[in-house]
Amino acid sequence: MTQLLECIVGLGWGDEGKGKIVDEQAVRARSMFPERRAVVVRFQGGPNAGHSLYTRRDGKLQKFVVHAAPSGLASNSDIAIGPSVAFDPEKFLEEIHAARNNLEYNGRILISGRTGILFSYYRELDSWNESKEGSIGTTKSGIGPFYQDTARRVTRITFHDYVSPSFSDRLLEVLYSKEDELRKKEIVTGSLTDYLNQLVAFHEPLRRELKDYEVVLEDVLREAYLNEGRHIIIEGAQGTMLDVDMGSIPEVTSSHLLAPYAFGSLGLPRRAFKVYGVEKVYPTRVGNGILPTLATDSFQDIAELAGEVGATTGRKRRVGYPDWVLSRRAVQLNDCDGIFLTRADVVQDRELRVGVAYRYKNGESGIVVPTDLADIEEPIYHSETYQWHLWDNQVGLANPLEVDGALRGVRMEYVGGRKQLPDGLLRFIEDHERATGCLVVGVSIGPARGETVMLDKK
Repeated sequence: MTQLLECIVGLGWGDEGKGKIVDEQAVRARSMFPERRAVVVRFQGGPNAGHSLYTRRDGKLQKFVVHAAPSGLASNSDIAIGPSVAFDPEKFLEEIHAARNNLEYNGRILISGRTGILFSYYRELDSWNESKEGSIGTTKSGIGPFYQDTARRVTRITFHDYVSPSFSDRLLEVLYSKEDELRKKEIVTGSLTDYLNQLVAFHEPLRRELKDYEVVLEDVLREAYLNEGRHIIIEGAQGTMLDVDMGSIPEVTSSHLLAPYAFGSLGLPRRAFKVYGVEKVYPTRVGNGILPTLATDSFQDIAELAGEVGATTGRKRRVGYPDWVLSRRAVQLNDCDGIFLTRADVVQDRELRVGVAYRYKNGESGIVVPTDLADIEEPIYHSETYQWHLWDNQVGLANPLEVDGALRGVRMEYVGGRKQLPDGLLRFIEDHERATGCLVVGVSIGPARGETVMLDKK
């Protein structure tokens, strides 16, 4: 195969390790056919989501976190921003500058003219809403108010508007439409003209730097990449259980996270792509909301030992036991062709029980994920448990990245694929495949690039 076409999405509540998998697949794409560029495309969400990437530079590990930019920065891939993204120009350029300075990034940058702009007043509106009773625990990044304006249509400013000479006039139209809301929430307290001038002055240097990146993205992706045999990797932010329609309402985000939505929004054919879901061996969740298999025993200390905090907010994540009911549903919703399991290393030597069904509050039981997770009385666990051992002399789990100052890399004993894995992990994978109806194609045994065991088929 000379062209790699993939869509990579999260199967949980986010924080599954998608950035690492995207980075590794981008490197793989370039190694397959080096003279053909790869593009990593972000198709939804905003800077409320972050990907932590670990690269090696001058013999040392380097952590690089992206929020507004795709994970392709670390592999020096081209990057693209899709029309359904909440685009923060300031954060995006900060990450581009950091990548150029620290990673010598020189890839092509593509931004759809249809992409909406995330202004500072969206963050202020979000913070005001979260300060009131009944808040849902957002990151206060402005995502909800932004997508509300997207639905209103007339109050959305696109990237095409943003980089055009008529930006100031268009922004004034929007501010007039939102004036009552902005004054009620004390975001605008003086002259609307003064507020407009402040925004225009702040964004002027950003607009100048970004203006050459506008494209009709759906045409460029098809003509310059798909039809020319170049690689395309679509990346999602957050995870299936936070999808605005199919997630655990109301504690969801405000965009569509499922893989099928990516193809429609980017104008790309589903039939040409492989869809891979990324799933952490154990589920985690930040903010409010129910986690059906929430650990209440000693297993919950994985959160601290494994550094389970959000890349964007630093919020601690709650930890649960594996939940294959949720996994099965996520696989179906995303039409997955395969699954990457992550963090198999941090649970080595731990006894894992696995949720395989639910007992509902009406007394019945089954494998249906209810619309309201509060209807679940308790999970029903598999009669068997799972445990595996990967290697001795494991360094501290909170920073499992270096051994004697060097990357571990994939341990040589696991390069042979599925048959080389420890029996307990192999049994976990095979039972997971039966429960979800989807093959596991890779297992991450460390957070850095290269620490993923690619699995052969059965």
